[in-house]
Amino acid sequence: MKTKQPFMSMAPPSISKTNSQVPEMRWLDVTGIAAGIGFITKVVVSIGLSDALQPIANETDGDYDQRIYDALWHAHFQLSLDHCQSATYNFLFTRKHWRTEEIIDASLHLHIEVSNGQAYLGLLEDF
Repeated sequence: MKTKQPFMSMAPPSISKTNSQVPEMRWLDVTGIAAGIGFITKVVVSIGLSDALQPIANETDGDYDQRIYDALWHAHFQLSLDHCQSATYNFLFTRKHWRTEEIIDASLHLHIEVSNGQAYLGLLEDF
């Protein structure tokens, strides 16, 4: 007798149209990165979020890539955890102080919304 193994999908719930309004502005496509995390839809991030995650003078470009990945991972986790179409959460990451090169914590208030077959991730004020 075969027993079925439990299966837990980390994919967000199926997409349905929401009544929310995603602002009309420019968004950056990060679907390639997001697909590796488990998103099954097109994923875009706001210009504001992209700018906020950019490395400052004494940081490397790899820091930006890791921050985008981490923000997407947290967004996917929030959507999967709550089985919802939108979530707001705090995103913490480290950054080097521009003068002392001391590692400091930075925090952003992010929002993700799934609408019209796309996931939109940005700063809370972008929505």
